[in-house]
Amino acid sequence: MQAEQKELAPEYDSHDSLDLRGTMISVLFLGAVFVALWFAIFILFIERI
Repeated sequence: MQAEQKELAPEYDSHDSLDLRGTMISVLFLGAVFVALWFAIFILFIERI
């Protein structure tokens, strides 16, 4: 059983070599879009009261 698990496991277990800068930029951009939409909808709501 253990031999089968070792065969399926990748050769390295470290994720230190991954470059996640693109992921971070994408998440920050998406967060900025959500914040901008929230403020736009909030301002629209306030103006209609």
